[in-house]
Amino acid sequence: MTSTAPGMAPSGSTKPAAGIGGWFGANYPGVLIATIGGICAEAISVHYGAPPMLIALLIGLAIHFVYDLHKIRPGIAWSARNVLRYGVALLGIKIAVSDIISIGLAPLLLVIGAMAVTMLCAALGAKALGLSREFGALSGGSVSVCGASAAAAVASVLPEDEESERSLAVVIAVVTLMATIAMIFYPLLVTALHLSPQDMGVILGGTIHDVAQVVAAGNAISPEVGTLATFVKLVRVAMLLPIVMGVFFWLGRGQPQHASSAKVSYIPGFLVAFFIFAAINSAKLIPAAVSAWGSTASHYFLVIAITAIGVKTDLKSVLEVGWRPFVLIVFETLVMLAVVLGGVLLMR
Repeated sequence: MTSTAPGMAPSGSTKPAAGIGGWFGANYPGVLIATIGGICAEAISVHYGAPPMLIALLIGLAIHFVYDLHKIRPGIAWSARNVLRYGVALLGIKIAVSDIISIGLAPLLLVIGAMAVTMLCAALGAKALGLSREFGALSGGSVSVCGASAAAAVASVLPEDEESERSLAVVIAVVTLMATIAMIFYPLLVTALHLSPQDMGVILGGTIHDVAQVVAAGNAISPEVGTLATFVKLVRVAMLLPIVMGVFFWLGRGQPQHASSAKVSYIPGFLVAFFIFAAINSAKLIPAAVSAWGSTASHYFLVIAITAIGVKTDLKSVLEVGWRPFVLIVFETLVMLAVVLGGVLLMR
């Protein structure tokens, strides 16, 4: 019997042993557990207003013991990898170029510039704190783009090992905490500065990590600010593709692991799908109902995938990472706020 890594097909295998039936028999126990965990996370989130990605991660961590069962591992690994990529691909269906252009050129450039500065600071900060380049890319992408969803997207192009999964768990937990704090205090800050609704929308949408917290923070001030903040947030979501592709090539994932001397690069199919969905939606070729369905499907795929990643992750190993990841993410959050807020004040 050939030995393979949990959840992976034998190296060099070109076809499943028993087609779809064989795949289903091997994977359904793990996929079912991840799906049920994801449904529970979503139900808790809806009932209590808690961030669904964080709840999914916590549920996964709580049932990590099931990962010791041999029948569970293949489906959990498949969910953590493939379902994650389906969710990332469908994120593109939320993007509409017309919405992004509507906020104006100056705020657009300011937000993109803040994202670039945050990514650079993440790389430099990770090196200064003795953290890996992968953690810097993961945390930087999460803070600069859209929180847990971006962290999941970046993780999908990182090496599939225990360290990456542990780093993803840490990033989701800390970024969700920072996003919640920002949701509470940033509206108080922009109100105290007596900014215009447009400036408030740019700051809230350009600095708060998760989309849900952006909507909540903006609407806590007024519906107008909430709408503007959401549009600005879309700018950051639209930058997910170039950032993930940048991480993909920067960390050498463009090279097949079995290649010896040839350096053949390729673009992952789910990133191509992300771009295609965004382009079709921008051309208004997707009916509103289909777009809403795709956005909902993307959300549920990501929740299920994060649950599976939590199941794969040993909580003890997460707690052993120490204070450095927390410091780095707080630093990145403050950099994002300083650049966007400073830019808005200079443009007044």
